[in-house]
Amino acid sequence: MSDSMPPSMQPIDVHMDDYLLKKTFLEHLNYIYYGKQHLIAFFEEVKGIATLTVLKHAIQEGIDDTASQIQQMDEVYAAIKEKPEKTNTLGIKALTLEAYLSAIKAGKTALEKDVFILFYLQQIEGIEITYFKVLKNLAKAIGYSNSFIDQPFDIAVENKLLFESIYKEYIS
Repeated sequence: MSDSMPPSMQPIDVHMDDYLLKKTFLEHLNYIYYGKQHLIAFFEEVKGIATLTVLKHAIQEGIDDTASQIQQMDEVYAAIKEKPEKTNTLGIKALTLEAYLSAIKAGKTALEKDVFILFYLQQIEGIEITYFKVLKNLAKAIGYSNSFIDQPFDIAVENKLLFESIYKEYIS
């Protein structure tokens, strides 16, 4: 940050009221909720492209985990007495489209396709981890228990590690 910035513009001096915190929390929750619904279709699509059995199984685990995370998020909505509101998930949709196009690009071998799928699956899980961390911080700031985000966060971390380990096997 620039030293010429007025003191009122320093992060330590900025305070979001509870309404803005809750609004921001719900926007992030909605994004990941609807993003995860999109991911189930994407995972099904790339599972059909993947060739390695272990990768197909890992993607199926991702599908099952994503369905579980959506159910857990339904419980979060119920706990805070809110309902999911449809939101734009263009960022995750663009990433999955890029992944799909990279994986099916003509002239790629099955191994190359699998490596691209794994690369993008790791990116997606990284995004999910970040979103869940943000949700945990926002929940804490609002006064919600942030422990209800623990399980979806842990699942995202486990999936990222699973995809990373398969990726490492491929490239070593």
